[in-house]
Amino acid sequence: MPHERNIMLAQENIGSLIVKLAAPAIVGLVVQAMYNLVDTIFIGRGLGEDSVLGIAGISVAFPVQMLMLAIALGVGVGGASIISRSLGSGKQQVAEKTVGNMATMVTVASLLFTVVSLVFMEELLTLFGASAEVMPYAADYTYYILLGTVFFTFSAAMNNSIRAEGNTSFAMLIMVISSVANILLDPLFIFEFGMGIKGAAIATVISQIIGTIMVFYYYASGKATVPFSLASLRPDMSIVNESTYIGMSEFLFNVVESGLFLIFNQSLLYYGGDVAIAVFGIIIKVFMLTLMPVIGIKQGIQPIFGFNYGANQMQRVRRTISLSTYLATGLSLIFAIVVFIIPEQIIGVFSNDPALIEMGVPAIKICYIMMPFIGAQIVATALLQSLGKSKESLFVTLSRQVIFLPPLLIILPMFFGLTGIWLSLPVSDFLAFVVAVVFLHRESNKLEN
Repeated sequence: MPHERNIMLAQENIGSLIVKLAAPAIVGLVVQAMYNLVDTIFIGRGLGEDSVLGIAGISVAFPVQMLMLAIALGVGVGGASIISRSLGSGKQQVAEKTVGNMATMVTVASLLFTVVSLVFMEELLTLFGASAEVMPYAADYTYYILLGTVFFTFSAAMNNSIRAEGNTSFAMLIMVISSVANILLDPLFIFEFGMGIKGAAIATVISQIIGTIMVFYYYASGKATVPFSLASLRPDMSIVNESTYIGMSEFLFNVVESGLFLIFNQSLLYYGGDVAIAVFGIIIKVFMLTLMPVIGIKQGIQPIFGFNYGANQMQRVRRTISLSTYLATGLSLIFAIVVFIIPEQIIGVFSNDPALIEMGVPAIKICYIMMPFIGAQIVATALLQSLGKSKESLFVTLSRQVIFLPPLLIILPMFFGLTGIWLSLPVSDFLAFVVAVVFLHRESNKLEN
């Protein structure tokens, strides 16, 4: 008899199914983004006159965290695609092997990353734009974050495997509990223990350990539709290769994103100094918070795409494309409007520094101009990943990051200075939107035929 989650993916109304699967993911991701935001707020408020240097330090460390995320999502998205399609086509054993292989892949990759990054940490931070004044703050924060790499990547990757079998509620619970723990621990370590920026990093690592423990609990308690076994840890090269192939677009997206921070931070340091890097760090944290509901929609629709494609129910796949695109675009529009109404209040939450606010208000408004066009890009990526079309997914994902943004980031500042750096973001967003719409239309027509 099919498991009730499989029946839900195959038969439930698409609109209610998207809400049911996406809502927990949205809650979890928003809370998770909140703790990144809270880290920055506590440091901005806790370092007094050094608030700009502290925020800049976290901003310089952020690309390193993006590389950690690249490992987690590369493994997580690739494995989740195999799991959902295997369940849709009745291949339970393949799904079970994939869970164990995901655990092995993410653990080995994250341990290697930790060792290499610790050895070359200062060189990395210099590359990502740390000035002599910012380096002590960036190094203190990054050192402890790197020590927690394996916990962060493991919990994030395996969260995708839990979500792939349709249990988005528990996946949400992992993110919520670990994020709330981080938010509660931040003031304790930063203020009560007087550890400053180090305390923020330690609080983050402890929260990631909690997330890892919850993943182990999920599989040990028998809650999983796709159980985990020690035997499945042994690498199956067909699964490893397919998972890597499918997850490569997500991995490269985050690696390229990290590389873009290098260009951004070096350009910002040249045109605006440490204050500009701090402003960019704030904008990115705010942007990630408002982007999380759209990413939550993506995570909710991926099992619907994968399962119904595997079950040859193409009409349900097309219906999911349509509804999720409207929903993602609508949410993005709402967030853009909010940012345009209260930009000064948003920047002011992080610091009262007059130079930071003066530079930050026009910058955040420029960066949000094309926010409503992001929804279609994310739906297109989710569809292509879920259908196992890695090359197309890679092209859509990297069109903004590789084809459009880098040249704009170099050319526009030549004419507009610091404003050109901010303008490069909305212009590249619009061009990437055009690419995403072309692929969505093409794939939708194929599914219809």
